[in-house]
Amino acid sequence: MPATNDVFTLTAEEEEEACTRALQLSCGAVLPMVLKVAIELGLLQIIVKAGPATPLSSEEIAAQLPSEHPESAAAWVDRILRLLAANKIVGCIVEAGADDRRSRKYCKAPICKYLTENEDGSLANLLLMHHDKVFLDLWHYLKGSVLDDRLLMAGTT
Repeated sequence: MPATNDVFTLTAEEEEEACTRALQLSCGAVLPMVLKVAIELGLLQIIVKAGPATPLSSEEIAAQLPSEHPESAAAWVDRILRLLAANKIVGCIVEAGADDRRSRKYCKAPICKYLTENEDGSLANLLLMHHDKVFLDLWHYLKGSVLDDRLLMAGTT
């Protein structure tokens, strides 16, 4: 890319690609944190347990949670599962519902095998550990450790 005055000249396609990538990086923590919540709530386990021939609505999934407010829980479950479906972590079937409204039902995707308990174990615990508050809090000290290695060394003694 030729540079003029220290600014890159980008084509419209390159500009859009760079902007999209910057947006992805700025929101990079969202998907793993939402997946963490889905694992903690047992949403993937509920979907897998239903079997491949039985996609479930967010209401059906939320009904299996120990929530005191099933309607709002169903709305949250739907938001969570829509993001996971957009990233191929669960499958989503959109059907025409009442009053011409669309309804979504969720089913397992191949990656669910690795994120739920099965005969081979699960990677869910690894995700939960890497996204635990204690583990994540350490990252807030990385900049300081780069600028003053005494901070890094203090944590290792």
